[in-house]
Amino acid sequence: MSIQTQFSLLRLQGEPLPQDLAVLLQHQEELQRRTGVLLSTDANWAPWLDTSGLSETERADPEIAANLRAIAEVCSHIAFVVADDEGNYFGYWRGPSSTPIADSVVVQLSNEAQFSVCGTANIAGAILTQCCYGGTFDETRQWFLRLGLTALPAYPYDLGNPQVTPSPAALHEQLFKAYLPEAG
Repeated sequence: MSIQTQFSLLRLQGEPLPQDLAVLLQHQEELQRRTGVLLSTDANWAPWLDTSGLSETERADPEIAANLRAIAEVCSHIAFVVADDEGNYFGYWRGPSSTPIADSVVVQLSNEAQFSVCGTANIAGAILTQCCYGGTFDETRQWFLRLGLTALPAYPYDLGNPQVTPSPAALHEQLFKAYLPEAG
């Protein structure tokens, strides 16, 4: 089985890889070296769900329990495909309606457990605007262009404002409020 097929099955429920992701997957070692971004082919890759850093007392707190449950449910609607070296995760927002990957917007779950829409057309753009700081933006953008990736932000703040309903952040808030009384 090719790495593209394996990645499609593991991360995208068998849907085709977007062009930029397919190219980056072929260059995953250099991508990680240049940007600190990891494309994992591990079948059990889901570090965003790891709560081992919390104590039993913390997990028993009703607000924390409701938040963890809401985060896990929102994450179930995201096809995560990359992680940066700071513990941020990026993927495609499928939402409750299971939007096809080709029509999904790119979203981020930050290392502070905050959801946001990236405002880029693709994963390559999210990597550029979220993971490349200082002079690395231009250098990485030029490398992406040499790889044939063209739908890229021209500068770090060249972001769109795609509207999705519900957004991951809005769904998280809604679920948190619904789960809080149950957790108490």
